[in-house]
Amino acid sequence: MLTVYVDILIILNLYINYFLIRASAMIMRRVCPRGRCVLAAFVGALGALVILLPELPFFGIVLFKTTLGALVVFIAFGKQKSVDFLICLLFFLVVSFTFAGVMLALWTFAAPLGMVFSNGTAYFNIPIAAIAAFTAAAYFAVRLVRFFADKRLKCDKICEVKISANGGSVTLKGLCDTGNGLCDMFTGKPIIVCRFDKIEPIAPREVLDYFDGKLSETLRIVPCRTIASETLVPLFKAEISIDGKTADGFAGVTRNPLGSDIDCVFNPKIISI
Repeated sequence: MLTVYVDILIILNLYINYFLIRASAMIMRRVCPRGRCVLAAFVGALGALVILLPELPFFGIVLFKTTLGALVVFIAFGKQKSVDFLICLLFFLVVSFTFAGVMLALWTFAAPLGMVFSNGTAYFNIPIAAIAAFTAAAYFAVRLVRFFADKRLKCDKICEVKISANGGSVTLKGLCDTGNGLCDMFTGKPIIVCRFDKIEPIAPREVLDYFDGKLSETLRIVPCRTIASETLVPLFKAEISIDGKTADGFAGVTRNPLGSDIDCVFNPKIISI
């Protein structure tokens, strides 16, 4: 009987869970801060201790994995709307169960020495470097799929953008432009750049004061560089939807012209699945 070392079990699953979370975030085009990702992966790794229990029935494993997955998703992606949370959970479970299925097939048909698969959890008594190489290869395969999928996103397209904040909302004409790579430096979330006169009705007081020459210590500002100019863009949190699809990002405000009949500019990657 193969001896299962708890420290190796947790470290191995911490590594694997980290990449499963990253892969899920990449597929959904969601932002997952590194710290939250590591913490979520660690919680998921602790769940791997279920391998030490007697064999559970199939539905018991599904229930346990689903509950653990919900906790991991909550830690990794934070509090969300119910629909967005369920979408995140669904994608994470699909990625996780796909990985578990591959491990089950490997254990069933190849039965490599030094491998235990029980209660939906795999343990390998092989060099961690080999597992690292396998997981990294799978992760970059997902990146490759995501890259080609993003290449098919329609750009230079005018969309209806709805931005809600401070008890109000505005509807803008937005240009889908991959050239807008502006992101918040703290969270990594993309920024949709809006014209001041169009966003003014719902902009917070700190943003309005900024354009009046008053700078608040709580206001978040990022530098924005274009071919023609360089400026600073104040940000604020808002609920954003583009053609009815939820977008995860910040609203940025500028007085610089964005183009004829254009109220805002955004990168298509801001649209979450």
